[in-house]
Amino acid sequence: MAQTSRWLKVAASMLLCVADVASAAAERIVYGDGLTSGFENWSWAVNSFAQTSVVHAGANAISFEPDGWAGIFIHSSAAIAFSDHASLRLHVRGAAPGGQQLSVSFQLGQTTVWSLDASTVVAGGSLSAGEWRVLSVDFAGAPGTHFDGLILSDRTGGNQSVVYIDDIVLTEGAPPPPPTPVNLSVNTQANRRAIDPMIYGVNFGSNAQHARLRYPTRRWGGNSTTRHNWQFDVHNTAGDWFYQNIADGSGNNLPAGSTANAFITDTRAHNGDPLITLPTIGWVPRDDRSKRWSFSVAKYGAQTQNECTYFGANPATWPEWCEEDAGNGLCSSGPHCVNGKITGNDPADTSKPVGTSYAADWVTHLRSQHGPGVVTLFALDNEAMLWNSTHRDIHPTAPTYDEVWSKGRDVALVVKAIEPQAKIFGPVTWGWCDYFSSAADAALGNCYDGPDRQAHGGLLFVEWYLQQVCATQQSTGVRPVDYLDLHYYPQGDGVDGLDNDTSYGESPEVAARRFRSLRELYDPSWNAESWIGDTSEPNPYLLRRARAAIDARCPGVKLALTEYKWGPDDGLTGTLAQAELLAIFGREGVDYATRWVAPEDNTLAEQAFKLFLNFDGQFTRLTGHSVAATSADENNVGVYAIDGGNDRLYVLVFNRSLLTREVQLDLGSLQASSMDHYRLDGSGLQTLATDVAANGSQLTLGDQPARTADLWVVSSTAAGVWNGFANGFEGGR
Repeated sequence: MAQTSRWLKVAASMLLCVADVASAAAERIVYGDGLTSGFENWSWAVNSFAQTSVVHAGANAISFEPDGWAGIFIHSSAAIAFSDHASLRLHVRGAAPGGQQLSVSFQLGQTTVWSLDASTVVAGGSLSAGEWRVLSVDFAGAPGTHFDGLILSDRTGGNQSVVYIDDIVLTEGAPPPPPTPVNLSVNTQANRRAIDPMIYGVNFGSNAQHARLRYPTRRWGGNSTTRHNWQFDVHNTAGDWFYQNIADGSGNNLPAGSTANAFITDTRAHNGDPLITLPTIGWVPRDDRSKRWSFSVAKYGAQTQNECTYFGANPATWPEWCEEDAGNGLCSSGPHCVNGKITGNDPADTSKPVGTSYAADWVTHLRSQHGPGVVTLFALDNEAMLWNSTHRDIHPTAPTYDEVWSKGRDVALVVKAIEPQAKIFGPVTWGWCDYFSSAADAALGNCYDGPDRQAHGGLLFVEWYLQQVCATQQSTGVRPVDYLDLHYYPQGDGVDGLDNDTSYGESPEVAARRFRSLRELYDPSWNAESWIGDTSEPNPYLLRRARAAIDARCPGVKLALTEYKWGPDDGLTGTLAQAELLAIFGREGVDYATRWVAPEDNTLAEQAFKLFLNFDGQFTRLTGHSVAATSADENNVGVYAIDGGNDRLYVLVFNRSLLTREVQLDLGSLQASSMDHYRLDGSGLQTLATDVAANGSQLTLGDQPARTADLWVVSSTAAGVWNGFANGFEGGR
């Protein structure tokens, strides 16, 4: 009986379409006797998707109560193009007295792309209590391109009687015209810039992954390295986890057997260079391997959460290792509670004060342990302008220009006196605000300007910092900082993918914004689509801005981006954005970059690094000189080119669009003889073809599917001028 009812239901829906739209050959059923595959009920109104009392055809129909803006939400697992269909058709009926006022909306991610008053698209102009009426939305008027949600909701804010809905279909329209071919061009004589393979680095990462990819560099950094006791192998978790001292490793044969030394050894095992963070804050964990915490409930009073209640109110759900006495430092009352925070705590509960000699002794130890000139990359702490929040248990005051500079400078000079080959990274900013000013200014409500900035000539913090680097070099003969070290994450919910959530982080709206946000790194005309875009500094163009600051304030300093992330590890658009980032770094002249953190093992994002570090299984790297490459449709299809020397040209093509695009390539003066073809897509990195015959400078690369990155390795009989590999080596490092 159920099968017969379903067949009658589908047949009735088909007949409806034929009668209403004679030109439509077929349709996609959204709801028949239930939602079809690919659709889910995300409704927030009181509803039933299987009620049987009021039905247009078949056995079931939908009912919902349109009260207080509530509605039904039918979500599609994949974005639907308006152009693929002629219209939305459904049957609707109201309970007595009828006349319910509804909105019909189409959603993409969290954005409403189209909303209509149902009375304008329903037959008769209103819902009837006595009959089913057709509601039809003609997609020819759609203001957007795609949707993944259909919403019917109350538009009054009051209480209305029940509404019934049945036979929801998307009628099939004429297929859209094929997109025009995308013309790409490469000029190996223009915009030549050496690519340093150190831009292909990560923070941490497993040793197995490092063996697969041979990262040129790995950073030992983050909040936990601000307070690290290298002699006892203990770190403090800071605000990331209840401000606790946690012992690392086994504790055997310290300090030689420390986790930092193991990290260095493991990184060097595949010829990678470690970047080690040196504390400059003036405190490190106490000299023991005990678990300690800064905000004792017993000592400082009740707090809003402790390490155990983090896991829920029921003690049965608590792990054995949690400490009820370890509070989060937040409170509502008590003698130590000021403005919702525990204040006046004793830093000695967890930490001991140290001076520059502490870092000097560590560098001396590293030279003894690994050899002179082996460990040469050192960062001056981590995100110092956040010390008053991430490490407020020992540094509650907001850092200033002078504090961050002087503490970093003093450590840098003693390190360079011990390790002449040392390269120092600073100031290690946390993001957009401290590019402009200090935490002291931000604490007053303006992270772009304030008394501290004005006391330093009105200069942006990064520019003033660079100015001090060259001034110190002039007075001492030693350049204290070699790399301007910045951190940057795209803002806007879900774009950075730090939580690795693919369900929301790869939604159509977030994915599209993720691709567009890449322009924040280089396009001075691009307004950030986040809170940054609503401020007095809406145009980041971070890399070009920083490069200009270096040229103006301290020429010769290199540019580093030691923390960034642009999407979830196992998300397709996050992976493609990661790959394009590496291409952007090469084109824009970044000298060093490490992703926070390394992709999880065997994820898609790992494949993005493989594209640049081991695309052919022979550890061939995409190094050489970035050269000019342009796309006739750069908003949807990006192109980057690298003159790899030895008559080899690497061409990277990123199809960010939702359509297959035909790609044509103009090599200018180069004459291609053969090509290899690799593709990064949702299944990872694949070899599509090798040693394909090619002849001439005008090449048709064929169709490139939506959301893919293609690498073409072009062998040429007339390659561009070659000036040697960056860092003085070729291929694997």
